[in-house]
Amino acid sequence: MPAAHQVLPREKPCPAEKSMTKWEKFRDERGMAPRARRSRLVFDPISNDWVPRWGPNSVKKIEDKHQWLLPEEGKHRKAGVDPFTYARAEKKSAMEKQDLA
Repeated sequence: MPAAHQVLPREKPCPAEKSMTKWEKFRDERGMAPRARRSRLVFDPISNDWVPRWGPNSVKKIEDKHQWLLPEEGKHRKAGVDPFTYARAEKKSAMEKQDLA
């Protein structure tokens, strides 16, 4: 004998289908594909693991930590400064420039 099957009515009505946003309508009219979302994690060959794209312990931070050798030639040679100090100062000036914009 088959198991008893009883359908109970829902307490609330089924949710209505959501209408399209202005952007979705525009995208459909133009035949544009939906934008793919970028993952927050990216594979790092140095640590051989998936690490965050930004923030603490990110790919850039790991890369900077493992950058122990810099080329001898470059702008720091003309300035007469340690290459690591020069790179740090360049990075800081670029960040300050971003803050101004």
